Amino acid sequence: MHLPAMDVGLMDEHLAAHEGILYKLRKYEEIVNDPYVRKLLKDQIIIMMDHVRVMLALLDPERDAWVSLATTNPEVDTALINQSTMNPNLKRIVAELVATSKQMASDNYTSALRMKNDNVKHVHFQMAMQQATFQNYYAFFMEKMGWNVSPKAVLADQAKVVQHFKHLLN
Repeated sequence: MHLPAMDVGLMDEHLAAHEGILYKLRKYEEIVNDPYVRKLLKDQIIIMMDHVRVMLALLDPERDAWVSLATTNPEVDTALINQSTMNPNLKRIVAELVATSKQMASDNYTSALRMKNDNVKHVHFQMAMQQATFQNYYAFFMEKMGWNVSPKAVLADQAKVVQHFKHLLN
């Protein structure tokens, strides 16, 4: 497949990032004992390896066929969450995994908007959704563990915003 230089450059950056992130995920997998987080780490490694496979196939100048992800959005059993886990390092690791997944989702999405080849764009939008799903799962874990505090808005202020913009529906 003969790709635009923009697409090749962006995938070159992505592959370099994947190399470092896959290394980090494997290191985390070695030290994390929590079953929920271990399952997410295993799934994220599998999905990121699929991302590498897809990008290498897209970059192959001899290939002309459409390239698809072999993986879908991850699914995890929330019954695996063990709230009695008291490991301060786990909190730091999961907080970092939220940030990494969020950054990767954002990077894949914004890159897809800039990419020119339809196949390259399509798989990068899918990759963004997969990473956003991991972000949500890790954030859900942090919330269940009581490690994430998101303050709620004052209901009166929230209602004011609705009233202020209700005219847009007319």
